[in-house]
Amino acid sequence: MTVEDSTRLAPGFLLAPPPLSDPNFDRSVVLLAAHEPGGAMGFIVNRPSEMKLHLLLTDLDIVPTIEDRVVLIGGPVNGYSGFVLYEHLPQQPLGPGVEISPTISVSPSRDVLEQAATGKLPGRFELLLGYAGWGPAQLDEELARGSWLHAPFDPELLFDVPVADRWEETWARLGVNPAGFVTVRGGAQA
Repeated sequence: MTVEDSTRLAPGFLLAPPPLSDPNFDRSVVLLAAHEPGGAMGFIVNRPSEMKLHLLLTDLDIVPTIEDRVVLIGGPVNGYSGFVLYEHLPQQPLGPGVEISPTISVSPSRDVLEQAATGKLPGRFELLLGYAGWGPAQLDEELARGSWLHAPFDPELLFDVPVADRWEETWARLGVNPAGFVTVRGGAQA
């Protein structure tokens, strides 16, 4: 698979098939936000951290007015950098970042975080710490080896499915049982 063939993979999801030898991605669902010749970027959307949102916001001198929640681990790269994955009006993202779909974007903007913390976003959001990144052709090689299974983008998986259920639900929507997924030399087989 070449990068030109695979650019259609973003947006989409990457599923870590069991068992994945990298503990950073074991049983993870990665929202693939960008996949271009220069590399790829994604965010794990099913791994809660031990950090609570209000504590993080207090450290940033932001006074929250929304209910406290868990912050998600977005990936192993720059784990102290925050990204807001959020819903917005069609084609109207509220800050710089990556537009995942016409109504969903991800942004590192403090302004977007402040709007989220004070209930001023037009929709739901998740706060992610860190991201997953791949260099040129790296993700293509991992896909060819069977290190990931690609699933089409489905916004319901981001905000309508509880975090703890996202991995199993994504497999179910593909019609594949992860217990039957085996890795063989030359790539993973379902």
